Amino acid sequence: MGIIPTFGEFLNEKKRPFSETAITVFDLDDTLVITDAKIKVCNKVTDTCYSLTPEEFNEYEKHPDHELDFDDFKSLEIMKAGKLIHYYLKILADAYKMKRAVGIVTARDDREMIYDWMKHHVGFHVAKDLIFAVNDPIHKFTGNISEKKKQAFREIIEKGYVKIQFFDDDDANLNLVKELEKEYPNIQLSVYKADKNMFKNIEKIKK
Repeated sequence: MGIIPTFGEFLNEKKRPFSETAITVFDLDDTLVITDAKIKVCNKVTDTCYSLTPEEFNEYEKHPDHELDFDDFKSLEIMKAGKLIHYYLKILADAYKMKRAVGIVTARDDREMIYDWMKHHVGFHVAKDLIFAVNDPIHKFTGNISEKKKQAFREIIEKGYVKIQFFDDDDANLNLVKELEKEYPNIQLSVYKADKNMFKNIEKIKK
């Protein structure tokens, strides 16, 4: 098995018996949902601005003259209007059926909004203490997005979860989180690259 397993390897892993120490964790944007939310990048020197999709922002390198505006990601209405990626929501539903815990680790900054969206719009209850909006002020995470997500996973591990699956569309996030196996040799941490194009799979989810 490579650093980032294939989905076939994930299906094989699903056949193993799981305990209450197992959790399946998802990124949000371009993993569970595709929205029109964009990051606005403004140059303070030239007074010019442009916008980036979450996918484009994965490749963005911060410049000292740039200011970032994430206001689109604070809009519940934009989230509700997004395209659900049923392929990964089906995996989420299967995790519930297998009695696994489910978590969210996202670069967003509003845990309450994500909780409401998951419960009332998507139809799944995710415990608030397993929703990590890593830029939410309630957390004291530092560094870039990947580093903050890694810190969120430390908290998940410290809650007692030792069999962990993580779906994210950004290789940098997956690879950095995977490094936690070196710090915690007793855990099983599998990471999977999410493909937002799987939204075309419109199979209805049976809860």
